[in-house]
Amino acid sequence: MMRTAMARHTSVNDDAAAALRRAIGFAGLFGLAGIAAVACTARTAPAMTGVAADRLLVQEARWSAQAGGATSIGVPPALRTRRGDPVVAAALTEAQRQLVADRALATARRAAVVHRMDKVRAVRDLRESQRSILGIKIEQAYSDRATAQARGDAAASQALDARLLSLRIQAAKALGDAAIASRTLNMLSARIASLADADRQRAARKLAAVRSELRGG
Repeated sequence: MMRTAMARHTSVNDDAAAALRRAIGFAGLFGLAGIAAVACTARTAPAMTGVAADRLLVQEARWSAQAGGATSIGVPPALRTRRGDPVVAAALTEAQRQLVADRALATARRAAVVHRMDKVRAVRDLRESQRSILGIKIEQAYSDRATAQARGDAAASQALDARLLSLRIQAAKALGDAAIASRTLNMLSARIASLADADRQRAARKLAAVRSELRGG
């Protein structure tokens, strides 16, 4: 009887182990299915095609030209055989118009800065010229005062002292104004460079975004 009970106990254990193995197997299958489902949902979107792709190809050509400083866009190789198509032709024309408009705006901004630089440069040159003239007058006043002192003319010497003070004040102001103008010119020159750099960076960002969209990113 003991052998019968032990056999039954062993059989129950075997059945339980088999059930556990089947459960683990099903769980594994369901786990793989879940992983496959997640992989499907994470799949990259397909690349752009059709009219939308044509539009993006034209925009890619436009921003590529702008980033490189070109004055006109090149026809994308993928569109060369269809450049006579009304839709493609219209898109190319509009892209060229946008390129020209952006270049005109950039030129206008630069011209405004250059115009201001011309005015500041004129002020600097005037102040430097005034300082040179005042320097000559100061030298002459020193010479005249030495002559007055030599002949004992106290009144003339005193008047020349006052004149020298006025001339030195004017020369110092002219020097200060010229220095301010020079610093302003340096800042405006840097402004022109920063405007050009900002335009290039903007075009590069737009170009990268268009290319990413073309790839379905």
